[in-house]
Amino acid sequence: MDLLRVRDEQTRVNEPCPRCGEPLAGTGGDWWRCSSDACPYELPEQAYRLYCELSAMIDHDPDTFFKVVSAYCAELRAREPAWTQ
Repeated sequence: MDLLRVRDEQTRVNEPCPRCGEPLAGTGGDWWRCSSDACPYELPEQAYRLYCELSAMIDHDPDTFFKVVSAYCAELRAREPAWTQ
């Protein structure tokens, strides 16, 4: 068992499920899933960390959040092949 991972999971503030609002729970592996039996939502560890970072960013500094998201979208659009635009 990875004790550092367990410690990190225990100290994190669990974000609510984006689909239903129930708390997300670690599965013991590299996935997080909704704690509700009725909701099938789950996401990998990296996506969960990004979700936590973005949630904290929008709560603390919405202007910076929207600038970051806008820049990211612009970068992705610039990478699209010309025939898909």
